[in-house]
Amino acid sequence: MSADDTVRAPDGRRSVTPPSPFRVDAPVVPVLPGTGELILIVDDEPEFRELVELWVTRHGWRTATASDGSEVIRRFEEEVPALVLLDLNLPGMDGWQVTEWIRSVGTTPVLMVTALGAEADVIRGLVAGADDYLTKPVSFPELIARITAALRRSRLSGAREEDAPLEFDGLRIEPVTHRVVGDDAEVHLTPTEFRLLLTLARRQDGLVGHADLLRAVWGPTYGEETQLLRVTMRNLRGKLATATPGRTFIATEYGLGYRFLPER
Repeated sequence: MSADDTVRAPDGRRSVTPPSPFRVDAPVVPVLPGTGELILIVDDEPEFRELVELWVTRHGWRTATASDGSEVIRRFEEEVPALVLLDLNLPGMDGWQVTEWIRSVGTTPVLMVTALGAEADVIRGLVAGADDYLTKPVSFPELIARITAALRRSRLSGAREEDAPLEFDGLRIEPVTHRVVGDDAEVHLTPTEFRLLLTLARRQDGLVGHADLLRAVWGPTYGEETQLLRVTMRNLRGKLATATPGRTFIATEYGLGYRFLPER
């Protein structure tokens, strides 16, 4: 019993003040995934655009919006966003054309959010340069998780400036500049394709499982999106084959994963 717990009653005798049944704790401050980066939301449906903006701002990011391709260009001139959420059905320039323009000016991650869910649409989006693809109707918690993962990948890609180039027979990979040079020409890869190639090259001759690759390249919330991995791998292999004819760098272990082959 402490002195603070003891008081004197009117007759002079000691009495003990019972402890309060209520515990007052400091308020719990939620940890938000966003740290103020700018997210550009591109959609021609105002209601959906406003709902996405509400979710994104509530999780700690700043937002800008656009309803067509020309507005996207203007937004980039004002401030280059950290990530773009992009619908495909836009007036004027469609989402694929907007993605190609974004890729022509930089490596800003692009997450396509669209009602077009056919495999052909997914393939076309990834070929155009999208980093991820999400089909409407959208689960907003999943959207926030994918934004978080894409930004994490982008930060990690920019944080490895000390990495030395990787030299192989017929192929040079430069982590700092994100350049890949083959026997005959430079290989122009999307940021996701580059991460996929670099992940395999760093584990040369080792088997990398599907789930491990998905988590390493797309983020810890991934693991079962084998279609996304397969399409991206197809695009990567096609570009490597064009720049390094007659050379195979990535072998498939059917049902298991992929293996990088550093030598002919």
